[in-house]
Amino acid sequence: KRENVPAFCLKVDLYPKPEVRSEFIACIVNNKAGSDNDEPLCAQYTWGESTSTPNTFHFHEEYLGEDGGKEGFDAHTKAPHFAAWEKFAATDPFAKEPAVY
Repeated sequence: KRENVPAFCLKVDLYPKPEVRSEFIACIVNNKAGSDNDEPLCAQYTWGESTSTPNTFHFHEEYLGEDGGKEGFDAHTKAPHFAAWEKFAATDPFAKEPAVY
């Protein structure tokens, strides 16, 4: 059971172009595996596709650590799997801008 501590949370909606769907999913599977296996401050990294709108993906991320969990998120952005994500994201793969809440 997890302690009741503050977490840094993100909700992200991503809209990959249909032609990069397979590459997008491969990158996200890698990002989830790295987050789950290599990031001790990552409490949750979940994603799924909309049941009503194809190529609309929803993410929920939670990070722990100092500064209300920001430490965990900062560590996530420095991880090798995140660098692979950034490389993919730099290829103009989205049909519309990501929404980050």
